[in-house]
Amino acid sequence: MEAPVSSPSGAICARHPTVSAFATCTRCGTYICTNCYTLGGDGNYYCLECDERVLDLAERGDRFIANLVDNFILMTPLLAGIFLGALLAKNSALAGIAILLGSLGSLAVAGYQIYLAQYGQSIGKRMRHIRVVRNDGSPASLARILLLRNFVPAIIGSFCGLFGLVDVLTIFGEERRCIHDLLADTKVVKVNSDTILG
Repeated sequence: MEAPVSSPSGAICARHPTVSAFATCTRCGTYICTNCYTLGGDGNYYCLECDERVLDLAERGDRFIANLVDNFILMTPLLAGIFLGALLAKNSALAGIAILLGSLGSLAVAGYQIYLAQYGQSIGKRMRHIRVVRNDGSPASLARILLLRNFVPAIIGSFCGLFGLVDVLTIFGEERRCIHDLLADTKVVKVNSDTILG
């Protein structure tokens, strides 16, 4: 097998001290030989330990908490603005400013969530150390996450009220994938607590 460009010169495999290293693990930097690496769906080389951690399915509880956190963080500025606006109702100008600022706050949170989505994460998912990937383990594109995991299910849900419930309940299947995961060919996996963006 031809060594990749990133193959370390003169390095020895961390697991096999008599074997030259083939590459370094993209995640942890460990030297790996041709007997103890995997090629991730993203085209990068991983040691067996990191590959197993990356591909472990996220716990249902972690996904639930991440979703709660995301919705709470998104709605809090708007609700705070509306509440403050109600308190300032006697002064319509101040009430309008409060609601406007609350709306802008929620839009800013939404913008940051979209930024994180390009890495398969959200604020809640980063807190729970989970990430959205394609079903084969490769990175999920921003368009796939926004359109197929979010927009299409929202459209279906607007025409069929039961869709949201059925979508959530399918997570109890063996693959732990909701309908929106099936539509987008994605799954949610665990990532190391020290994983950085990208």
